[in-house]
Amino acid sequence: MQLLSRVKGLILTPQSEWAKISEEDTSVLELYRGYIAILALLPPFASFFGSWLFGVSYGGSGVMHPTFSGGLYRAFVQYLLSLPAFFIVAFVISAIAPHFEGKTDDRRALLLTAYSYTPVWLASVFGLIPGLRWLDVLGFYGIYVFSVGLPTMMRVPKENLDVFTLATLFLVVGTVALHGWVVHLIAPQQLF
Repeated sequence: MQLLSRVKGLILTPQSEWAKISEEDTSVLELYRGYIAILALLPPFASFFGSWLFGVSYGGSGVMHPTFSGGLYRAFVQYLLSLPAFFIVAFVISAIAPHFEGKTDDRRALLLTAYSYTPVWLASVFGLIPGLRWLDVLGFYGIYVFSVGLPTMMRVPKENLDVFTLATLFLVVGTVALHGWVVHLIAPQQLF
C-alpha cells in the first residue's frame, strides 16, 4: 500500500478507493505501522510547531509561546494517546453496526475509522501557519469519506447511513473531547 496514493484516492475518488480497500487484506498492524502511525503525527506536531514558532493568543495576555520541551512533551503525549483512541472508536463502530443492520468486523471498522480520518489529519497541517488555522474545517470532508465507505466496509444499508454517520460523529466528538482532557491532565500547556 502506497501512503500517498491511498491519501490521494480517499480525497479525490473515495467511492473507488473504498472498493479497493474492501478487497485488500490489510492487517491491523500493517494499518497502524504504514498509515495511522505516520499520519497521526501531523496534528500534534503541526500544532506544537505552529504555537512554538508563532505563539498562541490568550486574550488580554497577548501572544504566548509554549516552552520547547513542554510543547514537545505535550505533542508526544497527544500522539501516543491518539493511537489507542482510533482502536476504541473502531471497536464501538463495529459493536453498534448490527443495530443499523450492518456487520460486526473490528478490522474493517478500524480501516473505516483510520481512512475516514485522513482529511482531518491533512487539514491539521494548517495549524503551522498563523491565520490559516481556520482551514481545519476542511477536515469535515472526512464525514463524507466515512459515509461513502460505510456501506462497503460495514455492510450498512443505505437507508441507515445518515443515522449511523450521525451516531459515529457524536462518538468521535466525545472521543476527541476525552482525548483532549486526558492530554491536558498529563501534559498541561506550559506557556511563557
